[in-house]
Amino acid sequence: MSRTISISEARARLPELARYLRRSPQRVVFIKHRDMEERLALVTEGRLRYLEALVAAAEQGADRAFKLAGSMSSTLTDDELEQALIGVKQDQTTRSSSKADEF
Repeated sequence: MSRTISISEARARLPELARYLRRSPQRVVFIKHRDMEERLALVTEGRLRYLEALVAAAEQGADRAFKLAGSMSSTLTDDELEQALIGVKQDQTTRSSSKADEF
């Protein structure tokens, strides 16, 4: 859940905003400023550390290249595996189309 307020309102209500964030650390308060295109985000220190840890873990995972070869085994021949993958792709396309039609 998030809120958006002006920078002057944030300045006037800073203690209240601190209590608001302390009660629910997953919340974020966006602060808009007329001279800035992008809003600022006010979060707790714990929430910021959590988000930084997620980014670091994602970056470490991106550094490791995934290798399919040797990661699994199958009794299918190459042609049978190729046909099975084509079938899965067709099923997914059909499901995606039907979900889009529902909207």
